[in-house]
Amino acid sequence: MLRILAGPLLVWTRNATVWLASWRTSLVGSVGEPLFYVLGLGYGLGTIVPDVEGLPYLRYVAPGLMITSVMQSVTIEATYMTFTKMRHQQVYACMMLSPLTFGDILLGEVLWIMTKGLICGGTVLALLLVFGVGPLWPGVLGLPLILLAGFTFASLGLIVTSVADGYDSFNYYFTLFIGPMFFFSGTFFPVRNLGPWVERIASAFPLTHLVRLSRSLLSGTADAPPLASLAVATLIAAAAFAAASAMMRRRFLP
Repeated sequence: MLRILAGPLLVWTRNATVWLASWRTSLVGSVGEPLFYVLGLGYGLGTIVPDVEGLPYLRYVAPGLMITSVMQSVTIEATYMTFTKMRHQQVYACMMLSPLTFGDILLGEVLWIMTKGLICGGTVLALLLVFGVGPLWPGVLGLPLILLAGFTFASLGLIVTSVADGYDSFNYYFTLFIGPMFFFSGTFFPVRNLGPWVERIASAFPLTHLVRLSRSLLSGTADAPPLASLAVATLIAAAAFAAASAMMRRRFLP
């Protein structure tokens, strides 16, 4: 097992070393923005918004914001940052000249991207638990959920990166997919209020299912529907990673 992970861990270590050179700047954007969302929407707007689905608005919106913070952080890393290393810095081309295999590089990148998501989402989760927004149990299960979210959006971002011609290509992904998913995934309000056809579209978003799971864990009410969402989210993650692996391989090894 350690032998299999040796290559990916070298790639992870390289990325971590580069990140540590400017970790303070990185954390400002990765952690600061979701915390402002929680404070502004949860504590600010929550004082005038009535309970939603039996929960105070802060407890309703905060679990979703934790997952969306992972989505935003991971997506930027898997698109802009990965494209920069691939196209302009030629990092992967140099790695391919070493004993590292394509699988080592891909898995190492995914593990690093998931780490960035864990740093961001884990910080938000810790604050939510410390301030009593959610119970310690099963709230701590938010950590593996954050890793699942990171894996999912890392894979989806790599799919887009594998076909991107330049930085402008990512505008389509952020505007047509990430943006609508951010607003219509049940993070800020119940999607079913918009009608059955919007709810059906939202059910195809991985974020919708991840938000349901997050809210269930942080409200301490895990039941059958979130377990169904776990199955859907896991299937989406597996399919996205398989597609990302095939498409990135085609880009690396045409």
